[in-house]
Amino acid sequence: MSKRILVTLAVAVLGLTAVGVTAASAHGWFSPIQPTPDELVQQTTNRFQKEADLLGVSVDDVKNAWAKGQTIQELAMEKGISETDLRQKLTDARKEQLSANLKTFVERGVITQDQADQRLKVMEDRVDDVQGFGHGLGKMHRGMHGLMGL
Repeated sequence: MSKRILVTLAVAVLGLTAVGVTAASAHGWFSPIQPTPDELVQQTTNRFQKEADLLGVSVDDVKNAWAKGQTIQELAMEKGISETDLRQKLTDARKEQLSANLKTFVERGVITQDQADQRLKVMEDRVDDVQGFGHGLGKMHRGMHGLMGL
């Protein structure tokens, strides 16, 4: 996969917590209002837990990797997770989060189920289209943190 595609995928997947926290927050994504110290602590705590769950490692492992500036690939390799398995974990997590978000949108009347189904298909096709391109995960990002959008 190309680095650009993987960065996009990684940013999308590993920002799982950011969507939930932002949706719950009145501040939004690009507001000049910064999170309170308590919100920042909760966001970071949630993010560390999501990353640990994704990789099947301890939260302390994630914190230590973050402190050392390791990428998710470096931590995964250190823990014996292959690049292929990591890619699949990222893809699965992204699909799970996207499905949950779309379900919420349907339940709240923002979109129809047909629109949700179409959007899910588009996103799945995009992931399928990028499979096999590029050479490795590269340096996706430091500290395994990012944003996630639909």
